[in-house]
Amino acid sequence: MPNPFHGGARLRRAAVLMLATLVCVPAVAAAPSSTGDAPGGVRVGAEGLPKDPAADGVDLVAVVGSLDARIRAERAEAAAAARSLGEARARLEAADTALAAARRGVDALVSGARVLVTPGSFGPRSENGGRVLPLTIDAATGERLVAATERVTAEAERRSAAAGAVRAQARRAEAARSEAEAAAARRADLLDEAERRLAEELDEATIAGDAERQAQARARRDELVAILEAPERGAQRTAKAEAEAKARADAKAKADAEAAARATAEAALTPGPIGPPTGGYPTVSCPGGGSITVDGSLAHNLQAMLLTAWRDGVNLCGGGYRDRDQQIRLRIQHCGSSEYAIYQMPSGSCSPPTAIPGASMHERGLAVDFQCAGQSMSGRSSPCFAWMAAHAAAFGLFNLPSEPWHWSVDGS
Repeated sequence: MPNPFHGGARLRRAAVLMLATLVCVPAVAAAPSSTGDAPGGVRVGAEGLPKDPAADGVDLVAVVGSLDARIRAERAEAAAAARSLGEARARLEAADTALAAARRGVDALVSGARVLVTPGSFGPRSENGGRVLPLTIDAATGERLVAATERVTAEAERRSAAAGAVRAQARRAEAARSEAEAAAARRADLLDEAERRLAEELDEATIAGDAERQAQARARRDELVAILEAPERGAQRTAKAEAEAKARADAKAKADAEAAARATAEAALTPGPIGPPTGGYPTVSCPGGGSITVDGSLAHNLQAMLLTAWRDGVNLCGGGYRDRDQQIRLRIQHCGSSEYAIYQMPSGSCSPPTAIPGASMHERGLAVDFQCAGQSMSGRSSPCFAWMAAHAAAFGLFNLPSEPWHWSVDGS
């Protein structure tokens, strides 16, 4: 009479073998053909099940290894997607910065344009009943304004594309992460079930007194334990490798950021050629407080000079652009209130010397009256004048000999 425990053990052994082959279903399902060989040489059908669950030679290590390889690939894909997402976000930040810079360029040109008011020059009434002042822009400024507006449009398009890329990469990263987690969960569930069934088979073999089957069950259980422990050891090695890789990446990113910051700082301190006047009047900040308004063609060099002087311990600031009305008020204050004093008296006859309205480089935003640490630079013995005498020419500024404080692009 057949031993019922012996028959039950055979059935359970077959079930364990079937379960073991289920582990490789994801890899098999991805294969191009509907049938093939699973690890261990067992033929599988379209559903990924063994054709003969009781067949010998099923290699549980190879079967689980197939899923482990799948998990590693999916985790690598998730890591790559996360890196791509980080890169996409960096491109979006760069696009935001470029768009903001382009918009500031347009604002600077518009704010620098002059409004000319002459008798009868008021435009049509606006919706609220007021009159519109005409905005008169010279041809060169108009061309720059058109180009700057086109840059804003182009940067806005690039920014929109970068935002779309971030959204797409975020979806890809989330999908890859979810798939990796799902594969790991499948592996854990299958191995837990295999462990339970092997334990049952060992118990039944023990009850049946079958020493050979007990030895086989223990060997397969030990093999399963090794499989269960392998991911932990592998995860530790992977975590260490990932931590080292992240540390290298962070160090490189830090070095790159520091290099970029040094390059930006160096560029800010490096003067360039001064082109023709732009007609726009941006404001340049003084490191020690205050600001100076000059023509756009001079702004970069002035900023670079102020920063360089500050780095050398010299605190410079002062006054730059002033319009014709301000020049007239200065002539009245320094020269007198008569028609002759305002419009004809030589500048050297005023105290302090003050250019005739229309002849001052200040009215073009191409001259600066400097102050040294908040005080007028009225003499040539101050540390500020000594520093400027040695360095200002490199930044395109030259002194008017009769006025130690007055520096312009041509020395007038």
